[in-house]
Amino acid sequence: MEDIPAIILQIFVLLLLSKILGSLFERVKLPKLIGEILAGAVFINMIIFVPEFSTLMKFSIEGFNSDTTENFFHIMGELGIVFLLFAVGLETKFSDMMKVGKTASYIAVFGIAIPFVGGMLFILKDSIDFNAALLIGAALFGTSTAVGVECLRNMEAMNTHEAKLIVSATIIDDILCLALLGVIIGAIKPNANTTTIIINAAIVAAFVIFMFVFISRVKRVSSRRRKRHQRSAVRERVDDSNSPACACEEPGPMGELSSVGLAIMVCFGLSAVAVNIGLAAIIGAFFAGMIFAEFKLTIPCEHNFNIITYFMLPFFFIWVGMELQMDRIDPGILPLFSLIMAVAIATKYVAGYIGSKMGKLPNDSAHLIGVSFIPRGEVGIIVATIGLSTAVFTYDMFTSIILMALVTSILAPPLMTHAYKRMEKNRTVAIEKLLTDEEANQ
Repeated sequence: MEDIPAIILQIFVLLLLSKILGSLFERVKLPKLIGEILAGAVFINMIIFVPEFSTLMKFSIEGFNSDTTENFFHIMGELGIVFLLFAVGLETKFSDMMKVGKTASYIAVFGIAIPFVGGMLFILKDSIDFNAALLIGAALFGTSTAVGVECLRNMEAMNTHEAKLIVSATIIDDILCLALLGVIIGAIKPNANTTTIIINAAIVAAFVIFMFVFISRVKRVSSRRRKRHQRSAVRERVDDSNSPACACEEPGPMGELSSVGLAIMVCFGLSAVAVNIGLAAIIGAFFAGMIFAEFKLTIPCEHNFNIITYFMLPFFFIWVGMELQMDRIDPGILPLFSLIMAVAIATKYVAGYIGSKMGKLPNDSAHLIGVSFIPRGEVGIIVATIGLSTAVFTYDMFTSIILMALVTSILAPPLMTHAYKRMEKNRTVAIEKLLTDEEANQ
């Protein structure tokens, strides 16, 4: 128990650093996750290079780097990412997913297929085996929804047709990414062979299909409950003229605190199911969130759950940053990092552009959508941590993927801002030209 005071001090220092650095990045319109990762990196490197700081923090770098899942920050990081995926699921209603059009589907499918093939081509390098190439492909095919949407919000462009396409495409992208990630995790296991990979793919497909069928059933039940509640509220208003006018919109009998308790239980329950059938915990957490997305009125848990996520999520990015230890980074990773960066940017941009053109969008819109899919953010980071924890990635590969995720997240905002302004300018010019031509014809 003597370690508890030290851990409390470490948590305080890390959260303070992450808050300061995260706020600084938010001020310049960049994702705060970058600041949170840097907070972990600053802390761990001060432990390594400043012995007095290590003594003050009572932090053992040998214990942190040991191959054990008992590491406190490792556990907190894993829990943080489980809560994140539940929160993402809460924003992904089954009904919304059914509404996405052909163009969004084209963008999502190309956005996964082309980067994944680009990542798999790394197998041509002598130092990268098949499993590592699989995970590089997985790190490249995921898009950071948070970065793209935040940029659109900052530009006040969320109501544009392009923004709606981007959001719709990321809904499909998230589902496909998680399903494919489940298959890939099974494929990189030490005892994996063709038979086990096929069985694992079948398990993933069965789990995903079952969850979709279950969620569609949940949606119908939720819809019936809502209609009964509304009819009951209408009758009460007829019987009692003093009843509140908004009674039909009141939530069900379950309060918010009991709702969030149920949500946490279901989140961990489905995460445990996913882990025990060979998938990642985050897949179960995501589907748990999708279930509760259908009950936002009768089982209101979003507000309180997001508070928990707000507290837990920084631990994941802090933990990732703590893995970036300067004494372990080889300057020779620059060629590998540069190649991964080039493939990451080119494949996602081309995928978004081609998908948009197949949906018959103009060049400016296709360009905006293409650059909006460049950031990897948390998706690439999750895959990098999986690669390192399973010993599929060398430390150089892990570092290159983390840096790729950070750099693409930093590049995306200015690229999207430039693309959006150019699109709006060209549209304004086109409208003015059209009005001028109409006046001339009159």
